[in-house]
Amino acid sequence: MGSGVKRALVIALAAVVLAVAAAAAYYYGRIAPLIEAGKKQGTFSAESSRPSVAAFGFAAEDGTHRTIRDLKGRVVVVDVWASWCVTCIASIPEVVSLHKKYVGQPVEIIGLNVDDEQWDKIKPFLKRFPEINYTIAVPSPAPSFLLQSIVDLSPLGKVSAIPTVFVIDKQGRLAGKFIELGHAQDIDDLVSRLLAE
Repeated sequence: MGSGVKRALVIALAAVVLAVAAAAAYYYGRIAPLIEAGKKQGTFSAESSRPSVAAFGFAAEDGTHRTIRDLKGRVVVVDVWASWCVTCIASIPEVVSLHKKYVGQPVEIIGLNVDDEQWDKIKPFLKRFPEINYTIAVPSPAPSFLLQSIVDLSPLGKVSAIPTVFVIDKQGRLAGKFIELGHAQDIDDLVSRLLAE
């Protein structure tokens, strides 16, 4: 084997090693922390321990941009979902029921879609599911990181599985985060408690 071929092999091997190292650094430096933070679920009982998420923005289909701050005085439920997510679709009846229960009360329910294609994907989906009776929106500005169900929705929070539901008190502070299915009653109970505050 000639020295030119050996040098080419060494350079190729070095490039592969650098690429693997860069991918590992990116995964452990960026993706793994998002996944870990996205798995943290729970409620903040004490008002003083609730972090403010008032600056989180979202946009409706007509392009109207709002923030959680604009909904001050209302309990806000943000259901993070995607049209390709089977468990998200399975949870739609629970979100519809929650909306129906609190009609006429200071409660805002937002289905926050995280599809890559945004409205191009959402509009046909909504035609197939006309029972959706709550606000549908997309994050605005777009998330700083989005990879399937791993999404950075700062300052609202990190998501690593969907559906993820955030419940926000009347002052724009995060009061609870619920991951995946099986939390309908807990969400309802928290909304009811926050309305009484």
